[in-house]
Amino acid sequence: MAELEAYIQERRPRSFELYEEYSQRTIADTIRIRRENFDKADLKDKRELQTKVEREIKNFRTWLKETKNLEPTTAHHYSASLKSLLLGLPAGVQVARLFGTILDKPAKK
Repeated sequence: MAELEAYIQERRPRSFELYEEYSQRTIADTIRIRRENFDKADLKDKRELQTKVEREIKNFRTWLKETKNLEPTTAHHYSASLKSLLLGLPAGVQVARLFGTILDKPAKK
């Protein structure tokens, strides 16, 4: 978790910034809370958390398209890159880094 917090302070992917604006919470707090909830959950609760996250990802994607006027493909990638983080899965850090790096680079001509 310390590695994640250091990374967030050093370079914040755009998806993190947008999610913080959307949720009105820091991404570090969101990840910490979600991870704790996921670790404590039994199988039934994990399924409920997954359903809740799916709904939240869909709402975030809609918000990105409607409020931030992002293209549907970009909104999809930004929201998908946060999915495992919102579930509290550690693999999400690498996914977010990958998507953040790809989406934050200007396109080569």
